[in-house]
Amino acid sequence: MAENLLVVLSASRPAGWCFGPILFGIGLIHSRSIPKSRTMLTKAGFQVISLSFPLCIVVFGINDIYDYESDIINPRKLASSLEGGVIPPVYHPILRVVAHVSTLFILCISLMTLNLQNVLSTALLVFLGWQYSAPPFRLKEIPVVDSLTNGAIVFLTWFVGYSFGRGRLQELPDKGVILSFCAAGTHALGAAVDVESDIASGQTTIATAFGRRTAAIFGVASL
Repeated sequence: MAENLLVVLSASRPAGWCFGPILFGIGLIHSRSIPKSRTMLTKAGFQVISLSFPLCIVVFGINDIYDYESDIINPRKLASSLEGGVIPPVYHPILRVVAHVSTLFILCISLMTLNLQNVLSTALLVFLGWQYSAPPFRLKEIPVVDSLTNGAIVFLTWFVGYSFGRGRLQELPDKGVILSFCAAGTHALGAAVDVESDIASGQTTIATAFGRRTAAIFGVASL
């Protein structure tokens, strides 16, 4: 039991638990409508929690399951790092269970807001979290789309906070879109740096498909 817990925690990348809550907070601030009532503060608190470990285990845990074959020959994964380690197949079932439970938790918390745009953006966020690594789409293996998906995940996490504060898509500030493109560009630049490791492990990225220079140009242009 303790060993399973440690594996799940490792797969969730604890260092990344703060990213979702921070993006939610930025979106909430950009909405210019900070919750003041105890009820709304409680709902906001629960949604912040849902975007920490639960979202991370969906995004990173599912990635560890479907990337196992490439991870075992990936130099970056063989060493303990912020990217996590190689999760043996024996632990994959428990990761799936926790990811499914976390998905339900994230969606149920969103439904509590009674906010359609919040619910829809949360549902799309979770969908991309799964389909970034899992079939049938496995978006991380589609050059350019891999970087854009990273940007979309950042944007949707931000938008969950923005919509919670009653911000509307029709009144979307440029800041959220800029944040999304910056995330996409950062991903592309990371792919350019890691191109040798990705080639060695058989991963398809914007850099392995179009070359390091193209990935770097795309990354800089997106920032």
